[in-house]
Order: sequence, then C-alpha cells, then structure tokens
Amino acid sequence: MAISDKPANRRTATPYNTDVGELFVRRFNVVSIYVVVLLLLAATIVWSGIKTAEEVQQYHQDYKTLQDMKKQERKLQVEHQRLLIEQQTFSATPQIASRAVAELGMYSPTLKDKLIIQPGVATALVPVVTEDSDEDMSDVIGPRASTDISPEEPAMEAGQ
Repeated sequence: MAISDKPANRRTATPYNTDVGELFVRRFNVVSIYVVVLLLLAATIVWSGIKTAEEVQQYHQDYKTLQDMKKQERKLQVEHQRLLIEQQTFSATPQIASRAVAELGMYSPTLKDKLIIQPGVATALVPVVTEDSDEDMSDVIGPRASTDISPEEPAMEAGQ
C-alpha cells in the first residue's frame, strides 16, 4: 500500500468531532485526572488559608501600631496645650509690667525704697519722717518694733 494521509486501520483513527473529555479519558486514566484536580483544589485551599492568617496577623499588628500612635498623639496634644499655657503665662508678664508702669504709675523699688525685716530681731532702724522737715529721710533714724514699718508715726509712739 502506498503512503497516504489515511490511516490503514479506521478504528484507531480519531474522528474530527470528538470531545476533549473523551480524549482525556482515552489518553489518561479517569481516576488520575480527578486526583490531580482534587490535589490542586486542596493546595489552593491551604494556600488561601495561610494567606488569610498572614493578613489577619498583619491587621492586628497595624491596629496595635495605630493604637500606640493615638496614645502618643494624645500625650503630645496635652504637652502642646501645656506649652501654650506656659507661653501665654510668660508673654503676659511683660504686658502686665508695662501696663502697671504706663497706666498706674508703678515702678520697681530701688535699694533706698526697700526695708529688710529679719525674724527674731526686736528692733529695726527705720527712717523717721516728720511733716515739718523737708530733709532727706535717711538722716533721722530711731528704734522701732520689727513689725512696724510705717514711716508716718514718730519714734516715741512706736515704743509704747
């Protein structure tokens, strides 16, 4: 017989309209196909479970980080408020001082205006001012009680 495109045995030839499933059945054992498919499905399920567990773990770690950052934010807000109050306190001091000088005519006392009272000392030397003298206050000094710091009273009344 001559070489031709037609097979010698028509039973072994596959028809053109055969189904893919029939080809697999002829080619492979049916049981092995189902085993392969089931193994692939099982591997996919296991892989999906592992990935889900990893994602849940990552979510928990991110949530804990978020909570820590919120705590830190609250602490920083409290610190910021405290610093704002402190800043307002220190910025108000010069304003108060300038208004006291400008509006009320107040001034910081000099050494001449200060009187130091020491506890336990019975008498202190205080300048005595009389109304009829226009002299400097430091030239007339008399003994006084340590709690009496008023310069208007004469020295003799303070001893009584």
